Amino acid sequence: MITALRILFVLLFVPVLAQAQKDAFLKDYLERWQTSKQYLLDVAEKMPESEYGFKPTPEQSSFAGQLMHIAAIIDWHGFSKADGQEYKPRYDEFKAAGLTKRQIIEVLTREFDRAAKLVADFDPARLDETTKYGTFTRTRRQMFMLQTDHVTHHRAQILVYLRLKGLEPPKYWEFQ
Repeated sequence: MITALRILFVLLFVPVLAQAQKDAFLKDYLERWQTSKQYLLDVAEKMPESEYGFKPTPEQSSFAGQLMHIAAIIDWHGFSKADGQEYKPRYDEFKAAGLTKRQIIEVLTREFDRAAKLVADFDPARLDETTKYGTFTRTRRQMFMLQTDHVTHHRAQILVYLRLKGLEPPKYWEFQ
């Protein structure tokens, strides 16, 4: 009887304890990731669809192109670099041409959500594994942070696009 109770305890409480001990980095990262997603989606909503093709200079990407680039790199950084999956470029899926504002926002949402699920399910024991990134070696933890940096970098660019169109960006402090 005592053995059966021990087995029952292990089956019922070990998964609960494991979840409670989820890596603090992954927990904090996921919270920031969701905030970053919401802020970017609010920025994307702010630009009128008629201005999604706007480029400040001929060399730069359009507003829509920037958003789709963010989505593409979330896919690449998250699943290839952070998780280590075999990556087959899907560039055609991330072209802005011919897509509506709503479709672009749907792609962004999908990629943010896919990455959030990856983080939520990620084995914390793998965070210190390393991967190659160009000539650098980075941990999987660093690759998650690089993914966030990339979103922030391009979001900052499109905030300027909004200003150039006379639009006030959503207030960042409301997303802290």
